[in-house]
Amino acid sequence: MTDPIQHALHSAATQNPLLASLSVFCASGLLFVLVALLALTGLLNLRRLTWRLVARVVSSLAVAALLTLLLNHVFTDVRPFVVEHYTPLAHASNDNGFPSDHGLVAALLVFWAWWIDRRWLPLFIVGMLAVMAGRLAIGAHHTLDILGSLIFAAAGFAAASVLRFPARWGDRTVSRAQRQGA
Repeated sequence: MTDPIQHALHSAATQNPLLASLSVFCASGLLFVLVALLALTGLLNLRRLTWRLVARVVSSLAVAALLTLLLNHVFTDVRPFVVEHYTPLAHASNDNGFPSDHGLVAALLVFWAWWIDRRWLPLFIVGMLAVMAGRLAIGAHHTLDILGSLIFAAAGFAAASVLRFPARWGDRTVSRAQRQGA
Protein backbone atom coordinates (compact mmCIF):
# COMPACT_ATOMS: atom_id res chain seq x y z
CA MET A 1 0.00 0.00 0.00
CA THR A 2 1.44 3.32 -1.01
CA ASP A 3 0.63 6.18 1.34
CA PRO A 4 2.27 9.38 0.12
CA ILE A 5 1.57 11.35 3.32
CA GLN A 6 2.98 8.66 5.60
CA HIS A 7 5.92 8.07 3.29
CA ALA A 8 6.79 11.80 3.13
CA LEU A 9 6.62 12.22 6.91
CA HIS A 10 8.63 9.08 7.55
CA SER A 11 11.27 10.06 4.96
CA ALA A 12 11.63 13.50 6.52
CA ALA A 13 11.97 11.99 9.99
CA THR A 14 14.57 9.44 8.94
CA GLN A 15 16.68 12.05 7.14
CA ASN A 16 16.83 14.56 9.99
CA PRO A 17 17.77 13.55 13.55
CA LEU A 18 15.91 16.53 15.04
CA LEU A 19 12.73 15.62 13.14
CA ALA A 20 13.18 12.00 14.19
CA SER A 21 13.32 13.01 17.87
CA LEU A 22 10.37 15.36 17.48
CA SER A 23 8.39 12.63 15.70
CA VAL A 24 9.10 10.13 18.47
CA PHE A 25 8.00 12.63 21.13
CA CYS A 26 4.83 13.52 19.22
CA ALA A 27 4.03 9.86 18.58
CA SER A 28 4.72 8.59 22.08
CA GLY A 29 5.01 11.33 24.72
CA LEU A 30 2.77 14.19 23.62
CA LEU A 31 -0.40 12.25 24.37
CA PHE A 32 0.52 12.23 28.08
CA VAL A 33 1.02 16.00 27.95
CA LEU A 34 -2.42 16.41 26.37
CA VAL A 35 -4.03 14.21 29.03
CA ALA A 36 -2.35 16.30 31.75
CA LEU A 37 -3.52 19.48 30.01
CA LEU A 38 -7.09 18.19 29.91
CA ALA A 39 -6.87 17.33 33.62
CA LEU A 40 -5.62 20.87 34.31
CA THR A 41 -8.44 22.30 32.19
CA GLY A 42 -10.92 20.23 34.18
CA LEU A 43 -9.46 21.41 37.48
CA LEU A 44 -9.60 25.04 36.37
CA ASN A 45 -13.26 24.54 35.46
CA LEU A 46 -14.17 22.24 38.34
CA ARG A 47 -17.02 24.39 39.58
CA ARG A 48 -18.65 24.18 36.13
CA LEU A 49 -18.19 20.44 35.55
CA THR A 50 -21.51 18.63 35.80
CA TRP A 51 -22.37 14.97 35.99
CA ARG A 52 -23.97 15.36 32.54
CA LEU A 53 -20.53 16.26 31.18
CA VAL A 54 -18.99 13.24 32.90
CA ALA A 55 -21.69 11.04 31.38
CA ARG A 56 -20.99 12.51 27.94
CA VAL A 57 -17.26 11.88 28.26
CA VAL A 58 -17.83 8.28 29.34
CA SER A 59 -20.45 7.75 26.61
CA SER A 60 -18.24 9.18 23.87
CA LEU A 61 -15.37 6.97 25.00
CA ALA A 62 -17.63 3.90 25.07
CA VAL A 63 -19.00 4.52 21.56
CA ALA A 64 -15.53 5.20 20.10
CA ALA A 65 -14.07 2.13 21.81
CA LEU A 66 -16.95 -0.07 20.64
CA LEU A 67 -16.52 1.12 17.04
CA THR A 68 -12.80 0.46 17.32
CA LEU A 69 -13.29 -3.06 18.64
CA LEU A 70 -15.91 -3.95 16.05
CA LEU A 71 -14.34 -2.41 12.95
CA ASN A 72 -10.83 -3.51 13.87
CA HIS A 73 -12.00 -6.98 12.84
CA VAL A 74 -13.54 -5.73 9.59
CA PHE A 75 -10.65 -3.60 8.32
CA THR A 76 -7.11 -4.89 8.40
CA ASP A 77 -4.24 -2.54 7.72
CA VAL A 78 -0.78 -3.95 8.18
CA ARG A 79 1.49 -1.32 9.68
CA PRO A 80 3.87 0.54 7.33
CA PHE A 81 7.05 -0.73 8.98
CA VAL A 82 5.87 -4.31 8.49
CA VAL A 83 4.83 -3.81 4.86
CA GLU A 84 7.99 -1.95 3.91
CA HIS A 85 10.34 -4.02 6.12
CA TYR A 86 11.99 -1.35 8.26
CA THR A 87 12.32 -0.67 11.97
CA PRO A 88 9.94 2.00 13.24
CA LEU A 89 11.51 5.05 14.89
CA ALA A 90 9.74 4.21 18.18
CA HIS A 91 8.02 1.18 19.63
CA ALA A 92 4.97 0.15 17.64
CA SER A 93 2.91 -3.01 17.95
CA ASN A 94 2.99 -5.53 15.15
CA ASP A 95 -0.82 -5.92 15.13
CA ASN A 96 -3.53 -4.41 12.96
CA GLY A 97 -2.87 -0.69 12.64
CA PHE A 98 -6.50 0.28 12.05
CA PRO A 99 -7.45 2.50 13.76
CA SER A 100 -4.69 4.33 15.60
CA ASP A 101 -5.31 4.14 19.34
CA HIS A 102 -3.09 7.18 19.92
CA GLY A 103 -4.99 9.10 17.27
CA LEU A 104 -8.31 8.05 18.79
CA VAL A 105 -7.39 9.26 22.26
CA ALA A 106 -5.92 12.52 20.92
CA ALA A 107 -9.12 13.20 18.95
CA LEU A 108 -11.31 12.36 21.95
CA LEU A 109 -9.30 14.83 24.04
CA VAL A 110 -10.11 17.55 21.52
CA PHE A 111 -13.82 16.79 21.72
CA TRP A 112 -13.74 16.68 25.52
CA ALA A 113 -11.93 20.03 25.59
CA TRP A 114 -14.78 21.35 23.42
CA TRP A 115 -17.20 20.45 26.20
CA ILE A 116 -15.02 21.64 29.10
CA ASP A 117 -13.49 24.93 27.94
CA ARG A 118 -13.34 25.93 24.27
CA ARG A 119 -10.62 28.51 24.91
CA TRP A 120 -8.10 25.66 25.03
CA LEU A 121 -9.33 24.10 21.79
CA PRO A 122 -6.60 25.44 19.46
CA LEU A 123 -3.91 23.94 21.68
CA PHE A 124 -5.66 20.56 21.74
CA ILE A 125 -6.16 20.59 17.97
CA VAL A 126 -2.49 21.33 17.35
CA GLY A 127 -1.56 18.61 19.83
CA MET A 128 -3.87 16.09 18.15
CA LEU A 129 -2.43 16.88 14.72
CA ALA A 130 1.10 16.54 16.10
CA VAL A 131 0.30 13.14 17.67
CA MET A 132 -1.21 11.94 14.41
CA ALA A 133 1.68 13.24 12.31
CA GLY A 134 4.12 11.63 14.74
CA ARG A 135 2.40 8.26 14.43
CA LEU A 136 2.73 8.51 10.65
CA ALA A 137 6.33 9.71 10.79
CA ILE A 138 7.60 6.92 13.03
CA GLY A 139 6.11 4.34 10.68
CA ALA A 140 3.43 3.04 13.04
CA HIS A 141 0.37 3.91 10.95
CA HIS A 142 -0.97 4.74 7.53
CA THR A 143 -3.12 7.83 6.93
CA LEU A 144 -6.21 5.60 6.77
CA ASP A 145 -5.58 4.47 10.36
CA ILE A 146 -5.41 8.10 11.52
CA LEU A 147 -8.56 9.08 9.62
CA GLY A 148 -10.40 6.08 11.08
CA SER A 149 -9.48 7.24 14.57
CA LEU A 150 -10.77 10.71 13.88
CA ILE A 151 -14.04 9.37 12.48
CA PHE A 152 -14.58 7.01 15.44
CA ALA A 153 -13.89 9.81 17.94
CA ALA A 154 -16.27 12.12 16.07
CA ALA A 155 -18.93 9.40 16.10
CA GLY A 156 -18.49 9.01 19.86
CA PHE A 157 -18.75 12.78 20.32
CA ALA A 158 -21.86 12.99 18.13
CA ALA A 159 -23.57 10.09 19.88
CA ALA A 160 -22.84 11.47 23.35
CA SER A 161 -24.01 14.93 22.28
CA VAL A 162 -27.47 13.69 21.37
CA LEU A 163 -27.95 11.29 24.28
CA ARG A 164 -30.44 12.46 26.87
CA PHE A 165 -29.38 12.33 30.49
CA PRO A 166 -31.49 13.14 33.54
CA ALA A 167 -32.05 16.90 33.84
CA ARG A 168 -30.71 16.98 37.39
CA TRP A 169 -27.29 15.78 36.12
CA GLY A 170 -26.90 19.12 34.38
CA ASP A 171 -27.47 20.95 37.67
CA ARG A 172 -25.18 18.87 39.87
CA THR A 173 -21.50 19.70 39.70
CA VAL A 174 -18.66 17.33 40.31
CA SER A 175 -17.01 19.80 42.68
CA ARG A 176 -17.54 18.83 46.31
CA ALA A 177 -17.10 22.47 47.41
CA GLN A 178 -19.83 23.57 45.01
CA ARG A 179 -22.24 20.92 46.29
CA GLN A 180 -21.54 21.73 49.95
CA GLY A 181 -22.19 25.43 49.30
CA ALA A 182 -25.55 24.70 47.67
